[in-house]
Amino acid sequence: MKPKIVDQLEREIEAVLAELFDQPRNSPLPMQPSPKTLHLMAKAAATVFETAVENRPRDEGIRPD
Repeated sequence: MKPKIVDQLEREIEAVLAELFDQPRNSPLPMQPSPKTLHLMAKAAATVFETAVENRPRDEGIRPD
């Protein structure tokens, strides 16, 4: 995937995670993640997705673009 797309995906995932952790819950989490932790979580999720996209053509027998 193009770096610009990966960067955008990371930013969007990070925003969604921040919203998720800001929501009140019936059973609160033991801690709220720091902005750095949210950033790392988003980068990890984007990396997993990027890897899946890159491996998909090989898994399906299709040549990548």
